[in-house]
Amino acid sequence: MERSSLEVARVDPDAPEASRLLEAYFLELRDRLAPARVDVLSRWPEDFRGPRAAVVVAREEGRAVGCAGLRPLGEGVLELKHFFLARQARGRGLGRKLLAGVEEVAGSLGALRIVLDTAAPLTEAAALYRSAGYVTIHRYNENPHGAVWFGKDLP
Repeated sequence: MERSSLEVARVDPDAPEASRLLEAYFLELRDRLAPARVDVLSRWPEDFRGPRAAVVVAREEGRAVGCAGLRPLGEGVLELKHFFLARQARGRGLGRKLLAGVEEVAGSLGALRIVLDTAAPLTEAAALYRSAGYVTIHRYNENPHGAVWFGKDLP
C-alpha cells in the first residue's frame, strides 16, 4: 500500500488554493444540508486573519486537498471552522493528518483549547473529532446548522 505524505501549512487567507477549497467546502455543505440555505463564499472572512487566527491548507504531492480555519474566541481558545478534505483525498487517513496539523498550528498561535461545531449530516466529521480526542461540550454559538459541539484541550 502506497503511503501518502501530507504537508499542512498556514497560508494567507487570500491564497487562491485556500479560496478554491473553501468554495468546494461550501458547495458540498449546501448539498449535504439541503434544504437548509448555505451561502457559498469564495473568500475567508476577516476573523480568520491576524496574529491569533489562521487559514490552514493541506497539500498532497504539492496539490491542495484540504483546508481549515482557526479564529480566536477568547483567551487561549480557538474555534475550528470550515474543516474540509477534497473527495479524492478521503478514506486514506489524510483527514486525521490535517486535523493534527491544524492542532499544531493552533498550538503555535498560543491556543490551549480548540472548540468546534458540526452539522448532523456530517457524521464522518463527528467520528473523526471523537476519535482524535474531542469531547462533546455545551453549545457555545448560535450556528443554525450546528448539531454537536466539541472541545479539546491542547497539550
